[in-house]
Amino acid sequence: METSPTPDVLQPRERHIVAAVRDHGGANRRELAELTGLPRTTVTATVSSLIARGLLTESDGQAGTRRVGRPSPTVHIELATRTVAAVELGRRRQSVTLIGFDGRVRNRADIELDQAQPFEAVAAALAAAADSVSSGTAEISAMVVSVAMPFRRGAGAPQVPMYSAGEAPFARVHARRPGWLITDPSAALTEALGVPVAIENDINLAALGESGHGVAKGAHTAVYLGVVPGFGAGIVIHGRLYRGAGGVAGELAHISVREDGDLCVCGNRGCYATVRCNGPSLGDDIATALGRDVSLDELIGLAARGDVIVCRWLTDLGRSMGRPLTGFVTMLNPDLLVVDSGLGAAAAPVVEGLRDTIERRTSPMTFQGLDIRAGQLAEAAVPAGAAVLAAQNYVDRLLGLNASPRPGDAGAVR
Repeated sequence: METSPTPDVLQPRERHIVAAVRDHGGANRRELAELTGLPRTTVTATVSSLIARGLLTESDGQAGTRRVGRPSPTVHIELATRTVAAVELGRRRQSVTLIGFDGRVRNRADIELDQAQPFEAVAAALAAAADSVSSGTAEISAMVVSVAMPFRRGAGAPQVPMYSAGEAPFARVHARRPGWLITDPSAALTEALGVPVAIENDINLAALGESGHGVAKGAHTAVYLGVVPGFGAGIVIHGRLYRGAGGVAGELAHISVREDGDLCVCGNRGCYATVRCNGPSLGDDIATALGRDVSLDELIGLAARGDVIVCRWLTDLGRSMGRPLTGFVTMLNPDLLVVDSGLGAAAAPVVEGLRDTIERRTSPMTFQGLDIRAGQLAEAAVPAGAAVLAAQNYVDRLLGLNASPRPGDAGAVR
């Protein structure tokens, strides 16, 4: 796997300038002098040095205050030349996408990775996956591994109780977490692969993808509602993931909605996951109505053609999701809810059902500031999120910020 060099160690004035560029999304040299308080000559020399080292780039742009005459070139952090291998270890598919930090997809391939293997075999398989899309011609700057389970940075994937056959008090069998994910293997994978490696929940990455490159771009607080991979939510505030104190914020599936409901694998009772068991195929609980199994692709097709039963079921699904979300929406006051990109045409009735319930159950001042939309990135949402996360981590390292896990404030350095 061809890897790119680690970020330069910056001098204090260089960090000051790079931070100003990051915080303002680009600026010209005059503006950088005003923002940093550094002399114009110092800014000019420092920016020229950073451009020469490939850390900043300069282009004709419109950032900043417009003045009479030709606009000054805008300085940006150089991201277009850096790429991340976004590995998806999902329930429905496994793939690797080579994508630029700027969100442009370079290559993609399906993979088969046995997550039950020991760490050494998994590391080798991840390296081979990256090689399959880079073809030895592109340097890979980072890897982000998407997993379809809760994952706590610095701690790993929390185990779930396991029972022998006939003893499990659950409607569905839950697989044991892969051994290599029980503790956070990011540092060990970084050492083994020679590039920074981050592991993140799939719905969190989809949320970041829509925030950075999709329908939630520019939103202050966006909540991405996962449905296809399982019920969950990814929370993005000011462009950064909010993970919560324990790293598991957004576990919509484990909000209790029925006090006398079934015992859930998480240890709680009456969780939303036990009431609406969507499972690996979203159509599990519509199969009875239709008298046959329904694949996700068929479900989307039926919704696109306006099938009455399917659209009614999807609207009811949105209404049922809205009930555990109303208190959350009131407390967090987001400006945007994004419904799973993977639903395609099936997202519209879910949006309708969500809007109906939340409008009826929240105050006007809360609902009036809330927009509810379908995601637009479809299968590209997770790779796009990996690109956003890799770019953020790269800039944080460039600035010498502490990348160790901290309680999940969205403004905390990750």
